[in-house]
Amino acid sequence: MSDKQIQARYGAVLEATADVVMVLEPTGLIMACSAGDAGWLDADAIMGRKLEDIFPADISGNITAAGVKSIEKNTAIKTYIQLRPEHVPVLKDQGLSETKWMELRCSAAGNEVVAVFRDISAQRRLERQVTNQAQRDPLTGAYNRRALRPVLEQAIAQAQRYDWVCSLMVIDVDNFSDLNDKYSWDCGDQVLQQLVTSIHGMKRTSDFLARYGDDQFVMFMPETNHEQGMAAGNRVRKLMEEMEIPYAAGDVKFTVSVGVSALDGLEDDPDNMLRRANENLFVAKQSGCNRVEGEG
Repeated sequence: MSDKQIQARYGAVLEATADVVMVLEPTGLIMACSAGDAGWLDADAIMGRKLEDIFPADISGNITAAGVKSIEKNTAIKTYIQLRPEHVPVLKDQGLSETKWMELRCSAAGNEVVAVFRDISAQRRLERQVTNQAQRDPLTGAYNRRALRPVLEQAIAQAQRYDWVCSLMVIDVDNFSDLNDKYSWDCGDQVLQQLVTSIHGMKRTSDFLARYGDDQFVMFMPETNHEQGMAAGNRVRKLMEEMEIPYAAGDVKFTVSVGVSALDGLEDDPDNMLRRANENLFVAKQSGCNRVEGEG
């Protein structure tokens, strides 16, 4: 088979696939590109450029590392990357308007690498939808928001019935988006995972910890009055302030702000307790972060 026939065959394969395909040098130079069904990618505009000119350092580094590994091991290497428009301005200018989850497969072709980017965003959205119906947050292992509600309703009603005390705290990572931008989303995930692991190491068995938002957690504390709730909040704050997470770009330090609320009589309910805790959290944030605030 002639070179012309081989090129025609591979050209037909590229035309038939919906995936983004790049042919790369080990240095990250893009030798050829096919956009597939990615209407947000101008293949001609990125050929001849380096990965680092298109992607942020963590993503271009992951792609290059997967390519080098595929050459060394002579096998396909699979990994995953996330393309957020604000982090890839070149692709944003070409039409990338929403976050894309991509499955990346790199295979060696002599001294070059064929990188295939498959859009799995729809699959990830479905997985999140299914996960939200479960009881656990898949990233941190903490209970999720769906699991928190019935626990609050039952525990608060019981406390009111027997004239017990209880408190809850809302914990929020300070400047979380800045941390993601500075280090990477993977680093942000590690921060959340370590936060949950550390709190699980200090909390009582009866305390209930749930992930309430992207970087926000709620811990319900039975048999805990306002002063004890504030003390627990300060233990959490201090624990996070003293923590260092090893990371490739350098050890990562972070702080949290905490809002605390305590049960306030027979007319109180979970919505009001959460509202007051969030109001106190707002005060902590406005007062400079790395603080614990509560009524009373």
